[in-house]
Amino acid sequence: ILINHEKGFVQSKETMDIYGTREPQLAFHQRISFCLDIHNMSVKAMRFPPKAYNKDLESAEERREREQQDLEFAKEMAEDDDDSFP
Repeated sequence: ILINHEKGFVQSKETMDIYGTREPQLAFHQRISFCLDIHNMSVKAMRFPPKAYNKDLESAEERREREQQDLEFAKEMAEDDDDSFP
């Protein structure tokens, strides 16, 4: 850096083209790597449980049958309640 007090200005070295170096490329690579890592961790966190987990759960058909039985039982109970009043 050169300071010229007589003419009142400061002269620095020639400006270097920052894009001629690898520094911007490395910074960009670092940012992209971070974003990809966040994405991959998010995808892993959102994975569904394995298929073996679903074996314990009742199927849709079994659930419909159970709900139908519950409705029939509720109707029978309601009829029994109606019969008990004079």
